[in-house]
Amino acid sequence: MRARLTLFWRLMIKPLAREPVRTTLTILAVALGVAVVLAMDLAGHAATGSFHSSLETLSGEQNFEVTATGGVPENLVGKLVSLPYGWRITPRMEDFAVLAELKKTLPLIGLDLIAESNHPALNKSAAAPDEKKSAASAAFSLEHLSARESIWVGNSLGKRPGDKLQLFINDRSATYIVRGVYPDANGSECAIVMDIAAAQLALSRTGRVDRVYIRVPQTSGDTNVALDEWQRRAQRILPEGIQVRPAGASTNENRKMLAAFRWNLELLSYIALVVGAFLIYNTISVSVVRRRAEIGIARALGASRRQILGAFLGEAIFIGIAGALIGIPLGRLMASGAVKLMGVTVTALYVTSRPGEIAFTLWSAGLALIVGAGVTLLSAWSPAYEAAHVPPIEALARGRREFELRVTKTSRLGIALTLALVATAASRVPPMGGKPIFGYIAALLAVAAGGVFAIPAFVDFAMNAVSHPLQKFLGVEALLASRSLSGSLRRTSVLVAALCTAVAMMTAVGIMVGSFRQTVVAWMDSELPADLYLRPVGNPSADQHPTISPQLSDAITRLPGVRAVQRLRAYEISYQGLPATLGSMDLDNRQIDRTTDFLSGRSTESVLTELRGAHNVIVSEPFTYKHHVKAGDVQMYITITPANVA
Repeated sequence: MRARLTLFWRLMIKPLAREPVRTTLTILAVALGVAVVLAMDLAGHAATGSFHSSLETLSGEQNFEVTATGGVPENLVGKLVSLPYGWRITPRMEDFAVLAELKKTLPLIGLDLIAESNHPALNKSAAAPDEKKSAASAAFSLEHLSARESIWVGNSLGKRPGDKLQLFINDRSATYIVRGVYPDANGSECAIVMDIAAAQLALSRTGRVDRVYIRVPQTSGDTNVALDEWQRRAQRILPEGIQVRPAGASTNENRKMLAAFRWNLELLSYIALVVGAFLIYNTISVSVVRRRAEIGIARALGASRRQILGAFLGEAIFIGIAGALIGIPLGRLMASGAVKLMGVTVTALYVTSRPGEIAFTLWSAGLALIVGAGVTLLSAWSPAYEAAHVPPIEALARGRREFELRVTKTSRLGIALTLALVATAASRVPPMGGKPIFGYIAALLAVAAGGVFAIPAFVDFAMNAVSHPLQKFLGVEALLASRSLSGSLRRTSVLVAALCTAVAMMTAVGIMVGSFRQTVVAWMDSELPADLYLRPVGNPSADQHPTISPQLSDAITRLPGVRAVQRLRAYEISYQGLPATLGSMDLDNRQIDRTTDFLSGRSTESVLTELRGAHNVIVSEPFTYKHHVKAGDVQMYITITPANVA
């Protein structure tokens, strides 16, 4: 054991100490890779992993939810209540309101407060100190329930019963009185609660409710079978266009969508580890080359192959653990900034959500250590294995491995071409479970083809091509430098491959972002021809569609200088288990010029003319890829109504 430690100290640790710059850079490369991976993992879980729809605040334990595009007719609520099944029926209104003093968008929940007076959360609003009992005891009085200005808020707002709040709801502003304060649940967002009738008036949606929750009585036997039977009964009773789903289905749909978003971010973060792996490979390779004489002497004196292999792998583990220990606190620091950016992206592109707390656990730290040590072991295995299996006499022949690489560089080009063809084929395989698994495999094969097998021939060709011009313009020193690079292909190729991978990733992301930007600009030029766009105040979240009253729209139309007004209405729907947006616009108003490019190649006028017919829709390009529909398809069901795709 002592001999092994002595061998490790003299063969590995002392050379690392003699080259502090190289050692430090390698450790920092691992640290940066581990930090990026850890930051994306922590931020991803905080921003999307614990996602809970803010509109499901105060929903309680429910079994099913009844929804419909545009709302559920109010008369169906009475029909469900009258059924002799012992169901607990909870109708709700759901939207968003903007708190004027804080300019903050909060969920607005309308409940039947008479029926919900025993709700666990709302009932706690009466549990106030003695000096507040008089105000709290009146929280659910009929007088307050009948008042349109009565609201209940979470305690995180810091309000007290009797306080007045100005709220912007869609295109209207009104002042409301706080009648009670309920305790916010852990992790839930503060919501504004009012009676369902007052909410219908405030939202201008009388006669309809947004959602109806059903809680069925407990039954003996197989619970899942019983719930399926209850769901079928409810669906048979309700007309077409009304959907009965398990409670929380919309949240689960959003979770699946956000999981794909987090998956892509985490995979992108592993690129930093790939670059670090190249640097580790280079470090161990350089160690093997520089210590070939020591390796030969150690082997000649009786050191086994396993001892040599263990010594070099021990060096790699030392680098990996040191880098991980630096990367863990750095990753936690980076996660704090990343979670804010990811939260903004999720809200802007997907669904309204408040990021949770960053959960930095021992499991997260342990995973970072495993990743750091694992990557270093994998990247160091090849040079360590070479060092362990080189015969002692060959260990003293310094140029043998470089000669072998120079001889085999042409055959390596053939391997690179084969891998490139396989990568091309893999890139065309459809996603599996919504994830482009073979696309990632194609990317790894492309890195292997270009970074491992093609680079040596490219470096040798490039150095031979520029050596004489360099000598002519820069002197003999430049010639010696180019010959030195081509003479040490093994080490030079690894450095070039690492730089190539980093530059390729940076270029790919730049092209992707630039392409997205050009696409958005082109879309805005063709689809947004108006001079002014109006939307009620509030966060421009992807799942929030506030409305403007027809009266206000008509008043805008009559303003001097207004040539035309076009109206747009949007709804959140579920299609094939995934969230989607259903939009409608005024097609009769042709005073606003619009030019839209369709994948079918048809003209804008012909498509819009056909769209006026019944059961015709236009779908976006991402929708066609996600749900595999194309122009002319039939039996595309939206709220159980067949439609043709234009």
